Amino acid sequence: MRGGITAPLVAASVALAGSLGATFALHRFASFALDRELDDRLRGAGEAGSLLIASLQRDRVPMEALMRAHALDGAYVVDRERRVLTDAAGQTGRRVDLLRTDMTRLQRAFAGDASIAHGYALDDLEVLSGYFPIRDRKGEVDSVLVLDAGASFTGARHALWRSFLMGAVLSLIGAAALGVVAFRWTRVERQRQETAARASRGEALARMAAFAAHEIRNPLGVIRGTVELFRERVASRLTGRDRDALEDILGEVERLRLLTQDLLDLSSDRPLERSRVAVGELLRDAARATEREHPQIQIRVDGGELPPLEADPSRLRQVFTNLLTNAAQAQQVGTVEVVARSSNGGLSVVVRDQGPGVEADIRERLFEPFVTSKERGTGLGLALSRRIVERHGGTLRLLEEARSGAAFEAWLPTEGSSG
Repeated sequence: MRGGITAPLVAASVALAGSLGATFALHRFASFALDRELDDRLRGAGEAGSLLIASLQRDRVPMEALMRAHALDGAYVVDRERRVLTDAAGQTGRRVDLLRTDMTRLQRAFAGDASIAHGYALDDLEVLSGYFPIRDRKGEVDSVLVLDAGASFTGARHALWRSFLMGAVLSLIGAAALGVVAFRWTRVERQRQETAARASRGEALARMAAFAAHEIRNPLGVIRGTVELFRERVASRLTGRDRDALEDILGEVERLRLLTQDLLDLSSDRPLERSRVAVGELLRDAARATEREHPQIQIRVDGGELPPLEADPSRLRQVFTNLLTNAAQAQQVGTVEVVARSSNGGLSVVVRDQGPGVEADIRERLFEPFVTSKERGTGLGLALSRRIVERHGGTLRLLEEARSGAAFEAWLPTEGSSG
């Protein structure tokens, strides 16, 4: 009997130690990643803002736009006499607030050294501040841009700490539950298997979230903010072609933002936004975008008369763009073929390239997340594309062909699709 009691106690103790250790390690990793993301975000805003403000003679309008675009609490320009030249949220001509200004970092900025660090605290709110040199036309630093980021930036740290405490509490509860159910081996084994499955799924989602947060969202925010500021300040001097180019940039930024959301929602299955879709036009649109990205590739679309689909157009465009981009990267130069035909009560779209083909050792796992043969690939495109097609009631597969290269077929039902 004692052994029966000791075993669950040992299991509970081991589980508690492991859970707390894992929670602490994840908290440390997440804290490091969050600090890096906040620093990069503020640095991107400061570098873009200092260049723009210098070129526009420190007008207050771009300062206000800078604050709105990056959700800042303060943005102002200081000269060497410690006077505020321009302030997006206050009066100009005054001396800087010594209680909120780090004079050492201010002097370093006048020496050309930008910095980001803890600035000051208001009650429990920590304010992150950045000092960025502004150079004149001769390249000399004549003023400094100071940015203050409060709740919109550092509030995430408090949420992370609350998550850590919740994780610790959940670890205690989990250990107690394991001690109770350990009396019956079958229930313990079932729980272990379920926990392993959840852990495997959670790891995949965590990796996708980290990729989206650090590799896509940060640069996209800087690009979008800079383009919007630039468009606002020089609107009167833009030609129609210039405005179209800026809209194209912002459109692609928005498309990539939606892609990051799709990555994070890969397992949560956000509802499809269905409408009547002309697949031929969608294919040609994706082909034009791919040709712009790969000037040495020509895409030949053979579509003919195609039936319309009730589908989510943005998701299908994402699938076609992924397939065409993979083909263009594999082939590098020449013509990629796209053939769309009515087939078996649905619509078949085949994308065929003349590249080196798919390596035999990854064919079986090709549609799994993070499986790729590309040196710099993420292995997410095909996994996400198959999931989108399947949610439309269709299939996505690699065709077995004798010819060189690779061919992928997306089949979509014309009626009765579900997802």
